Amino acid sequence: MAQSRFVSLSAYCVVEYIFEPLGSLNFISENFKLLVNETSDVNQIFNEDGSFSVTKNIRDVSVVPIGGNKYAYLDSEKIPNYVDFDTNITETAVNGFNVVCDRVKFHFIAGFDIQGFEALILTIANQQNNGKNNIFASILVSPETIDDLITFNPKPLFLSNATFDRYVEIRVPSIKNINEEFKTALSQPATFAANITPTDSGYSGFIYNNPITINLSECGARENYNPSGSTSYAVFQVTENYTASLSQSNEFDLVGASISESTAGDYIEYYLTYNSGFPEELISILNRRNPSDDWIIIHQLSVFEQIGSAFVNTARMVMFQEDSFDEPLVYRPVLKNAGTAVSMSIDLLCRLTNRRNGEQIIREASFNLISPKKYGKKLNVIPLSDEPQSQKIYNKLIKKNFETTNLFIEPTFAPGFDSTDFSEATANLPTVEYVPVFFSNNNISVSNNSGLVKLNDTNEEVIFGPGKLRFIIGPFDNTVKLKFYSVVNGTNVPLDLNINSAKYRMVFETDSGKISIDNANSQSLENLSTGDLLFKISKDNSSKILSSDSRVVHVTSVSQDGTETLMYSAEWRASSDQADVDAAILSAKQEADDFVSTAAADRIAELEARVEELEAANQRLRSNRGLIDTSKAVGAAGIVNKIGMTTPKKVSANSGNLNN
Repeated sequence: MAQSRFVSLSAYCVVEYIFEPLGSLNFISENFKLLVNETSDVNQIFNEDGSFSVTKNIRDVSVVPIGGNKYAYLDSEKIPNYVDFDTNITETAVNGFNVVCDRVKFHFIAGFDIQGFEALILTIANQQNNGKNNIFASILVSPETIDDLITFNPKPLFLSNATFDRYVEIRVPSIKNINEEFKTALSQPATFAANITPTDSGYSGFIYNNPITINLSECGARENYNPSGSTSYAVFQVTENYTASLSQSNEFDLVGASISESTAGDYIEYYLTYNSGFPEELISILNRRNPSDDWIIIHQLSVFEQIGSAFVNTARMVMFQEDSFDEPLVYRPVLKNAGTAVSMSIDLLCRLTNRRNGEQIIREASFNLISPKKYGKKLNVIPLSDEPQSQKIYNKLIKKNFETTNLFIEPTFAPGFDSTDFSEATANLPTVEYVPVFFSNNNISVSNNSGLVKLNDTNEEVIFGPGKLRFIIGPFDNTVKLKFYSVVNGTNVPLDLNINSAKYRMVFETDSGKISIDNANSQSLENLSTGDLLFKISKDNSSKILSSDSRVVHVTSVSQDGTETLMYSAEWRASSDQADVDAAILSAKQEADDFVSTAAADRIAELEARVEELEAANQRLRSNRGLIDTSKAVGAAGIVNKIGMTTPKKVSANSGNLNN
């Protein structure tokens, strides 16, 4: 990927040199012209006029040095052309080469024009091995050429509190690529570098990794050079010159910028890159070199909305990043014209800045999106198929500030009616207060997704008693997921953590103080109703924790009023202490097995005792039944005997006497 480097030439001009990477296949096959200028002892190359749309580095917008700080304009309409006229200049065609080219943009400040001087000359040069300069481009910006060269930038640059909204862009051979080709070629005379650096003995080539020279020359005078009288040539005299050097390769070659839409949601992630990753290592290297250096990153975001064919800059934001260099920054744009915008783009300008001396390394990136309605002023609302479910409310205290007799008193009218004060009217309304949440940490167990609560036929979950959990902390980013249980009548029941909107915190004891990490608070990663909590430990915190002698970690509950209570305490271990973690797991499993065995034995003994008790009760019932049957038989015999001993008396109707 091409990399941009910026260098300031003057108060009104900034050069952006866009390097093609080594080995790039982004080449052109345009024909070149080589000028060997004996007057100024320089070589110069440019393309033929038919290549204007490709490189803009052609004869008709070029000048050639003729000595005495003077440059002659190579106007192709002049007959003969100045090159043909000047006998000290020899022109040679360089054709048939595939040449990788860099792009160079000369950015000019908003409102700039060439009033105040006759013209500008923009020059890019490299030094040959024989000491001679080779001019890759010498572009004339004058009243004759400015309309063809200047391009207005729909996305202006904002640098150093100034806006650069126009530029001149040209393409020149990539010095890195043609040097590498020259160095590794089996036949150096057949290379492009050899053909544009001819000498009396053959060819010279370029100094390897020599800085590129960039010049901006202000021309204060213009004259017509007419030695023969038949044709006059425009000659410009340089009165002020600005020069800058640009290294072909340096330690910042691996520095870039990245901006893209997040895969986790509808927002933008952006950051400075180093070796295709985060710049944390680079910042650390730069700050260690000089203790007084203080490198930070300044991010500038510019939002453009495409309305029709126009790009409208609707927002600009500058962000100073002084820490957390190991993660991306996030930004959610709010588009003013989301309903009508065809597309949107966000330009990122990253400036790696040393606050000690103001040194800056600048990188650019851009993000584009078609149909950006989701970033409008209102978020898209998705209707739910089911009604929202009711939630459990804990620790709700209702104050009853009225007497029973007040229920039978005539009702109070609305506030303000009949001079009734509002505070009096609302004094008897019930109020709700929340109280802190406290846990009995002796009654809480925890699992680290390992153990003896059977989840299915193949998985089980180890549950650690109070203070017995051991887990590994690595030197990188760590994720710790815990499941909390409440011990009820000897049984582990998942603990409902949806209590009073409390948040939960993992607190590490270290030699330099406590390190507190809040839970992820993510519905996709946690389930508070079943006791699941997840904590993410960053690489920085992991390093601080591992460097401490203390291994104690606490899990606490923080209520809405800030009250923090202890839920569970455990210990962490480094990766080299895996044996301690394995031992803790085995111990927890053994305790669970012992508990199950003991509980089973107790249950069997209880059932056997119950069986014996039932058998004894049954025997008593049988004995009682035998006694009942015997008493019934005796009672019946007595009744029979009694009946046999007593007979009814007979009454004689005739005699009226009683007969036995």
